[in-house]
Amino acid sequence: MQVTLFTKENCQLCDAIKYELLDLQAEYEFEMNEAFVDSKSEARAVAKERVPHVQIELEGQVISHFAFPVNQVELRRAIRNEMMKRSERQG
Repeated sequence: MQVTLFTKENCQLCDAIKYELLDLQAEYEFEMNEAFVDSKSEARAVAKERVPHVQIELEGQVISHFAFPVNQVELRRAIRNEMMKRSERQG
Protein backbone atom coordinates (compact mmCIF):
# COMPACT_ATOMS: atom_id res chain seq x y z
CA MET A 1 0.00 0.00 0.00
CA GLN A 2 1.25 3.46 -0.86
CA VAL A 3 0.08 6.66 0.82
CA THR A 4 0.77 10.06 -0.74
CA LEU A 5 0.46 13.28 1.22
CA PHE A 6 -0.06 16.34 -0.95
CA THR A 7 1.39 19.23 1.03
CA LYS A 8 2.98 22.64 0.76
CA GLU A 9 5.61 24.64 2.62
CA ASN A 10 4.70 26.22 5.97
CA CYS A 11 1.37 24.38 6.29
CA GLN A 12 0.58 23.50 9.90
CA LEU A 13 -2.37 21.31 8.91
CA CYS A 14 -0.13 19.43 6.48
CA ASP A 15 2.44 18.89 9.21
CA ALA A 16 -0.22 17.51 11.57
CA ILE A 17 -1.36 14.99 8.94
CA LYS A 18 2.27 14.11 8.12
CA TYR A 19 2.98 13.26 11.77
CA GLU A 20 -0.21 11.21 11.94
CA LEU A 21 0.88 9.29 8.84
CA LEU A 22 4.38 8.73 10.24
CA ASP A 23 2.82 7.33 13.41
CA LEU A 24 0.60 5.03 11.34
CA GLN A 25 3.52 4.02 9.14
CA ALA A 26 5.49 2.88 12.18
CA GLU A 27 2.52 0.78 13.23
CA TYR A 28 1.43 -0.66 9.86
CA GLU A 29 4.52 -0.49 7.59
CA PHE A 30 3.28 1.07 4.37
CA GLU A 31 5.08 3.23 1.83
CA MET A 32 4.59 6.97 2.24
CA ASN A 33 5.45 9.78 -0.16
CA GLU A 34 5.10 13.54 0.00
CA ALA A 35 4.13 15.54 -3.06
CA PHE A 36 4.67 19.26 -2.71
CA VAL A 37 2.00 21.35 -4.34
CA ASP A 38 3.18 24.51 -6.02
CA SER A 39 2.09 26.49 -9.03
CA LYS A 40 4.09 24.34 -11.48
CA SER A 41 3.66 20.83 -10.14
CA GLU A 42 1.50 17.97 -11.32
CA ALA A 43 0.58 17.47 -7.67
CA ARG A 44 -1.40 20.70 -7.79
CA ALA A 45 -3.93 19.16 -10.18
CA VAL A 46 -4.36 16.08 -7.99
CA ALA A 47 -4.74 18.04 -4.77
CA LYS A 48 -7.02 20.58 -6.45
CA GLU A 49 -5.02 23.34 -4.70
CA ARG A 50 -6.40 22.41 -1.27
CA VAL A 51 -3.94 20.82 1.09
CA PRO A 52 -3.43 18.66 2.97
CA HIS A 53 -4.80 15.94 0.70
CA VAL A 54 -4.09 12.23 1.18
CA GLN A 55 -4.34 9.54 -1.48
CA ILE A 56 -4.12 5.82 -0.72
CA GLU A 57 -3.16 3.41 -3.52
CA LEU A 58 -3.02 -0.35 -3.69
CA GLU A 59 -1.38 -2.04 -6.67
CA GLY A 60 -1.43 1.22 -8.64
CA GLN A 61 -5.13 1.91 -8.08
CA VAL A 62 -6.44 4.75 -5.92
CA ILE A 63 -8.59 3.07 -3.30
CA SER A 64 -9.24 6.06 -1.07
CA HIS A 65 -8.55 9.75 -0.79
CA PHE A 66 -9.07 12.37 1.84
CA ALA A 67 -9.46 15.97 0.75
CA PHE A 68 -9.10 19.08 2.87
CA PRO A 69 -10.02 19.11 5.67
CA VAL A 70 -8.56 15.65 6.34
CA ASN A 71 -10.28 13.88 9.22
CA GLN A 72 -7.50 12.13 11.14
CA VAL A 73 -9.86 9.57 12.69
CA GLU A 74 -11.23 8.53 9.29
CA LEU A 75 -7.73 8.43 7.82
CA ARG A 76 -6.47 6.20 10.65
CA ARG A 77 -9.52 3.92 10.27
CA ALA A 78 -9.06 3.57 6.50
CA ILE A 79 -5.38 2.65 6.79
CA ARG A 80 -6.00 0.23 9.64
CA ASN A 81 -8.84 -1.48 7.74
CA GLU A 82 -6.78 -1.82 4.57
CA MET A 83 -3.83 -3.24 6.46
CA MET A 84 -6.11 -5.75 8.22
CA LYS A 85 -7.45 -6.85 4.82
CA ARG A 86 -3.87 -7.26 3.61
CA SER A 87 -2.95 -9.48 6.55
CA GLU A 88 -6.07 -11.61 5.94
CA ARG A 89 -5.11 -12.05 2.27
CA GLN A 90 -1.60 -13.09 3.27
CA GLY A 91 -2.72 -15.39 6.10
